[in-house]
Amino acid sequence: MAEAATYTTVQGDTWDSIAYKLWGMEECAANLMQANYKYLDILVFSSGTVLSVPDLPSEDYGWLPGWRADSNDNIDQDSDPYYYDDEDED
Repeated sequence: MAEAATYTTVQGDTWDSIAYKLWGMEECAANLMQANYKYLDILVFSSGTVLSVPDLPSEDYGWLPGWRADSNDNIDQDSDPYYYDDEDED
C-alpha cells in the first residue's frame, strides 16, 4: 500500500500558498482544503501542521487568462475584457 503524501506547514503558510508550492496553482487550494477538513478554521498556519496532499483530478481547469495561457487558443476574445491582440494594431 502506498503511503499518502503529506505536507508539513511552515510559519505563515496559507491554503493558497501551500497549493502554489505543491502544484504551482493557487486555484488548487480547494482540493487541499477538502482533504484537510479539520483544519478549515485556520487561515494562516503555524509551523508543524501535517496536511494530507490529495492527488489532483485529471480535469481541464478550463479558461485561463491570456497571461497564463500557453497560446491564445483557449481565450474567448469576445467575453474577455482584458484580451489584447497586438496584431490588431495595423
